Amino acid sequence: MATRDAFEDMAQEGRGDAGALALGLRHGVTRVGLRALAAKAVHVAAAAPERMVDIFDNAAAGWLGGAVFPPRTRLPDPLPITEGFWRNLWNIAAPAVGAGRQGYAQQMMEMAGELDPRINSRMAAAALALPGVAEATAGPIPGPFDVERLAQFPPASLGYALSQEILRPGSPAADAYWTSVIPYLRHMPAPLNHINVQVIQCMPLWGLVAGYSLRPLDRVAMGGFLMGQVGHHYSALASAVTLTAAAARRPDNIEVVLDCLFKGWTQGRETQLLLGVDWESLFHLRVDQARTALKVTAFDSPYAQAQRAMLM
Repeated sequence: MATRDAFEDMAQEGRGDAGALALGLRHGVTRVGLRALAAKAVHVAAAAPERMVDIFDNAAAGWLGGAVFPPRTRLPDPLPITEGFWRNLWNIAAPAVGAGRQGYAQQMMEMAGELDPRINSRMAAAALALPGVAEATAGPIPGPFDVERLAQFPPASLGYALSQEILRPGSPAADAYWTSVIPYLRHMPAPLNHINVQVIQCMPLWGLVAGYSLRPLDRVAMGGFLMGQVGHHYSALASAVTLTAAAARRPDNIEVVLDCLFKGWTQGRETQLLLGVDWESLFHLRVDQARTALKVTAFDSPYAQAQRAMLM
């Protein structure tokens, strides 16, 4: 309990240099370093969303060998993290032995429901500060893609590939839970309503173009990508859970997990905003042609790396 109490204090205050933490982990992963980095991720997700860019830019630079910088001024003060949030976080990241199973998405939404209500306005302001988000979310929220129409495009096209991805098991765009949540997300304050609905509807499309699959490590990376692109708060919560669980269990592939998260974040920051792209003009192209048109470099997935290594 003392370790958890210390972790909760670190997450609430958000002190420390994310760049230095990640740089230290790059030279040697320790439980202490992992806990400190996870606490920074929880701080962003639950107490200070306006610090997302500062903390993740610096942590990614430290992990990937870029130039780190001192933490910027923290304004406004962090929101209090509630007991209900902590109870839910520990139930997801470090469940008790014999705990009953519940859907991950539902658990995450219940945890989000325990956040300080003032976080919505702070998340909205943080998202609007990202390049292009205000312009891309100014109009009405687009409806879901017409899968039957997309399936009429040539088999080698982006449109046809999207129709297959939407129907693939695990796709948020076809998941009953997420489609049931969309009507509630539409009532969130702008631009969160636009961002959250479009992430669910467009994740298969953005995954195709940016190079992400539905496999676990790619999901970690795409969470980083969505944060870097639109300040996606659910992805910030999921990343905080991933890092907290890693700090508790120290999995063998932790270096790959960190690499995926920070490379995904960096790709999201460096790629032009995919929200608001005129996709209709691109659906007839092959996926690689659409990437070229948008100047997108596909994420170098660890699964793709492993496949290349097997073929050598």
